[in-house]
Amino acid sequence: MSIIDGGDAFSTFDPVTGGYGPATRTVADVVRALKRTFGDESGVQIEDADILMWINDAQDEIVKRNKILKAASTATSIINQASYQFPTEDILQIESLHFDEMKLQNMPFAQAEQDFINKDTPTEYGTPILWWEWGGVFTLYPAPNQMLEIKLYYTKKPVRITSVIDLLSVPDKYYKQVVDYAMQQAYEMDEEPELSQMKGQQFETGLDNMAEEERTAQQMTYPTITILD
Repeated sequence: MSIIDGGDAFSTFDPVTGGYGPATRTVADVVRALKRTFGDESGVQIEDADILMWINDAQDEIVKRNKILKAASTATSIINQASYQFPTEDILQIESLHFDEMKLQNMPFAQAEQDFINKDTPTEYGTPILWWEWGGVFTLYPAPNQMLEIKLYYTKKPVRITSVIDLLSVPDKYYKQVVDYAMQQAYEMDEEPELSQMKGQQFETGLDNMAEEERTAQQMTYPTITILD
């Protein structure tokens, strides 16, 4: 049975971005803060191109570690079509996939290949109960027999910055971590290992503290219920 049937791209996905607060800081803010702290406001030692590279690296590391850029996309299933392309290439991690408001179980591709793909049995249609992914395409099993909502929850990659007028992708609460990371790289380039290590530790500690804050906030928002005998 072959379930992957072409994987036409969805044209109806409508990204709905979530987040951890506003993102209003610009690259220029980071550049000014770094040069002022480093004592190179004239830009003799550190070029803007270096800082742009460090900012991109910082945002990549922040999002990879703390999974802060949350988003969701929706589409309508196509009757008897099992496979669909993801709505964007900017997906860092898939959190969950829902069909008609029901969360589907994820299956590793190797298991799906063994159990379902290229088997000499008829294709199954009905209400999907699981999904798997391969090469930018996700497959629902069984193939939907109704036109219902598919909703994908995911963490997205930060937008690559290319200019000092660009907005940062990460929320303002992570601005200090971006500056700390860039400062770490600047001190390393300037052969100041102790200062570089200090800024690196501040960056790591800041990310850990932010992650703990988010875990605490989620627990307060979604309290557990204890049933007493």
